[in-house]
Amino acid sequence: MGIGARLGISFAAVAALAVVANLFAEHEIAVVNTTRIVPVEVPVAPPATPALVPTIAPTPLAAPPTKRLESDGLVAAIGQFSDAVRSQVVVHNEESDNRLDEARQDLRDESEIFAARSSGEVTAAQLRNLHDQVEVIRSRGEELSHIADIRQDTLNEFSTHLEALDTRIQAALDRAWKILGRVIARKSLIDLKSALDDIRRRFASLPSTEDFDRSALHAVTASEIAFNQTLDKGARDLSQSQGQAWVDAVRADEARLSELQGLLIQMDSQRRAGLDELAQQAQSLIALTRSIRPIIKPAPKPINRTPSVSVSSALVISPAAATPFAPIPLDDDVLRSTVPMGEHTIESSSTSARPNEHAGTIEWISGAVLILMLLISVWTVRSIVGPVRRMRSATRRIAAGEASVQVSRGGIQELDDLAVSFNQMAEQLAAAQTLARTYQDQLEAKVAQRTRELQHLAEHDPLTQLPNRRQLFTHLKNAIERAAADHSYVGVFFLDLDNFKNINDSMGHAFGDRVLEAIAEKLRATAGDNGFAARLGGDEFTFVCDGAVDENAVRRVGWELVRAFQKPIAVNGRELVIGISVGASVFPDHGIDAESLLRAADAALFRAKALGRGQLTVFSPELLEEASLKFSTEQGLRRAMERGEFELVFQPEVDAATLETRLVEALLRWRLPDGRLASPAEFLTVAEESGLIMEISDWTLRTAIETAAQWHHGPWPAAKVAINLSSRQLLDSRFVDRVMELLQQHRLPPHCIEIELTENVLQTGAATIEVLRCLRANGIAIALDDFGTGYSSLASLEQLPLTRVKLDRALISSMHTSARSAAIARAIVGLCHGLGLEVTAEGIECPEQLAVLADLTPMCLQGYLLSRPTPADKLLPIIAGMPEHMQSLLLSSRPLDGVIDATIPRRRAAEFEEVKRRAL
Repeated sequence: MGIGARLGISFAAVAALAVVANLFAEHEIAVVNTTRIVPVEVPVAPPATPALVPTIAPTPLAAPPTKRLESDGLVAAIGQFSDAVRSQVVVHNEESDNRLDEARQDLRDESEIFAARSSGEVTAAQLRNLHDQVEVIRSRGEELSHIADIRQDTLNEFSTHLEALDTRIQAALDRAWKILGRVIARKSLIDLKSALDDIRRRFASLPSTEDFDRSALHAVTASEIAFNQTLDKGARDLSQSQGQAWVDAVRADEARLSELQGLLIQMDSQRRAGLDELAQQAQSLIALTRSIRPIIKPAPKPINRTPSVSVSSALVISPAAATPFAPIPLDDDVLRSTVPMGEHTIESSSTSARPNEHAGTIEWISGAVLILMLLISVWTVRSIVGPVRRMRSATRRIAAGEASVQVSRGGIQELDDLAVSFNQMAEQLAAAQTLARTYQDQLEAKVAQRTRELQHLAEHDPLTQLPNRRQLFTHLKNAIERAAADHSYVGVFFLDLDNFKNINDSMGHAFGDRVLEAIAEKLRATAGDNGFAARLGGDEFTFVCDGAVDENAVRRVGWELVRAFQKPIAVNGRELVIGISVGASVFPDHGIDAESLLRAADAALFRAKALGRGQLTVFSPELLEEASLKFSTEQGLRRAMERGEFELVFQPEVDAATLETRLVEALLRWRLPDGRLASPAEFLTVAEESGLIMEISDWTLRTAIETAAQWHHGPWPAAKVAINLSSRQLLDSRFVDRVMELLQQHRLPPHCIEIELTENVLQTGAATIEVLRCLRANGIAIALDDFGTGYSSLASLEQLPLTRVKLDRALISSMHTSARSAAIARAIVGLCHGLGLEVTAEGIECPEQLAVLADLTPMCLQGYLLSRPTPADKLLPIIAGMPEHMQSLLLSSRPLDGVIDATIPRRRAAEFEEVKRRAL
């Protein structure tokens, strides 16, 4: 049997005991005896003749009972109406509204039924009073229902204003900028949103069907106070960011929330008082309904007839009545008392006084039921405890690892079913453990395999299968230890493929990978048993030679590597010749650990590529110093941009005919931490290689235009500044827009600047030449610097949109000592004049050079002899005194007999003397 059946038997036994006890108790209640008196005629016996009459105990006649009207329906309707009003006021939903309508209709119907039923039996005043009380309670219910409607509307308005306030604040947050998912807004706005969220949480946590009194709304009130404080604290910031109208709207919404909360508390107080009053009125109405009694009409007077007595069998007979009739004399008084009476009924009640004959039976039944319940309880406990103990023991054995556990069946049905399920679970668990052990063995085998694969991947390059950097360091460390022990040498080679980028660009990266695999295979074959090849990344490989007897043996291995790659390599049916550049370092001459040897080999590789590729370079200390200097220069350049260490100096270009300064050239200088000014030749190459040249050139362009604008709008309206550019700037498609934007920003006319560039601009292609033409079309002058030293000088005069040519200082430096240099300079100047180009001779450092160039007017002169590069704040006084300075230089200069006389006709010499006289 299951536990349900056992509990059912116990319940049935207790129920049977209750039924039996109830039946026995019903026989001990009061019995109502009814006596009906019927008019009869009793013959009058002669006085002398004794009559036999039964001895009858005199029974007193009870007063006529008060009849009670049937009011249960009206009382129930009043209670239902009161409950329906309370439910509708508290819950206020469609179901409660329907219930209230039904209760209202029932109250109306029951009051009409009661009035109709009691008509004629109660007074009109009682009915009127009852009707008035019913109307009062019904009106009170309607009033409370109306208050509930208003309260619901107030609650909805509270929620609406709360949502409106949340929407306004959230919209302000949504308008803020968003970067990487994080909202950037004023802290006051975020704090305001947090305070409002706290109000929402507090309000949402309130019960939906209970009164919202002050204690329940205390948390909401505290949240509103915190919201007001947050709003007041951040009002200034919010007014600036969102506007005063937004802040006023938020204040208005919050004030309305507080007002609505006060209305809720007020209406809850009214509702609670109204419900209490309604309950009292309902109780009063129920009491009034039950107190109404019908009008008692007086019984008719009895009619005197012949005395007769009829006694019903329901009379209570005294013990003497059990005897036979006895003769009782009837005197005149008795006869006179036996008078005819009218018909009426008298009801009275009395309690049976007989002893309880069933008390012993009830005791026996109760004892039997208790014994039955005790037996069932003991049986149930034993049926539960035993199986539970067995299952607990089995569970502990399973937890200890004994999977073949079985639980003995027995006990109540539920636990017996549980034992069956437990045994099935144990069987499945044993099978699962067996399967798990199988999977674990397979997993361990797979993990071991993956570990070996990962170990291989950790130590080898995935593409070429050569050892990687990690294994290289391990091998090199062991090789150094062995070499230190037997006093041998270790050679470390850095290999870099020449022009490997061209292969990737032309053939694709997939073909480039095949090339790297072929290179790795060739390295592996070249290394043999005495070498160790590894790949560091990209097209860089490393080769380690162990056990070399001296440095020359290391060199021979390096040249063997270079020659090995001079032979063709077959890749996908193609034969390729790929050269390599090799840098080598030797232990212990160039380092005693792996890091220093690899760093030395890398420095040697850099020198090998600079020598023209396909070369072997062995490390020397100078290479490391050069690499260290390059690195420190690069790092210094990066810090220089941050610290503002770059400066511009300006060198005048003087017109040889008018002796006035026509333009100045902006020259870049780097003020080092020790105060020394470094020239561009010391750092521009490093800047080109590191990519910093674009940032430096943009700073130079911007600063030069700013300085020219200050002069143009100030003391030197005719200022013109020449700016040197990098060819990489011309590759930027936005360069022209950048120049024009700076000119418009500083209100500087385009003719006030001149762009200087070198001949290597021709190597950048037609796109850069088109950029120069756009600059020239916008009115910006273009000058070709260092003319006369490149291989395409004449071609550049034809292709580039030039306005000026600057003769390189290499021509100027020797023209006062070499007739050939003077003739070349004169020819170039004449060519430029024929093309309509202005000419500037730079690098004038002695009066003899000035004397030769002064004869080649018109041209501009520039050099240390005239003026050194000067900061902008000191330049204007030098420009103002330049004519007097030039006159003194021309007077002190004289033509050289061996040069000028041989190359300049006498007429030109006379003109030179005339220039000197004009200068005087």
